[in-house]
Amino acid sequence: MPLPDFELQDLRGRIWRLADLRGKITFINIWATWCGPCREELPYVQKLYERLKDHPDVLVLTFNVDADVGLVEPYVNKHGFSFPVIPAYSYVESVLPLVSIPRNWLVGQEGTVVLEQVGFGGQGEKW
Repeated sequence: MPLPDFELQDLRGRIWRLADLRGKITFINIWATWCGPCREELPYVQKLYERLKDHPDVLVLTFNVDADVGLVEPYVNKHGFSFPVIPAYSYVESVLPLVSIPRNWLVGQEGTVVLEQVGFGGQGEKW
């Protein structure tokens, strides 16, 4: 599925656009602070981010879907997550008919979701 265009600001103030993803392989994790499986998965997202953050042709982003954005930054800081966190409740809701999380998208260089995974099965390091 092609991702609709977006312009969203992350918690650090950077503006992200769909055009920023073009030419790169992008991993997008969709999560919320209230989601138990998301909380289990996020440490693995952090490890993936650490492994790939210096690769110029790869991005690791997260779209947070908390309705109360004020909960997100304290949660991220408490857990020491350094990956980009983009509050994207309205965007994700407009893209998906039913939002079930955690959800991971692998986005190809053209901005199209080429692989989607829903849920976290607790695979640990195999994740």
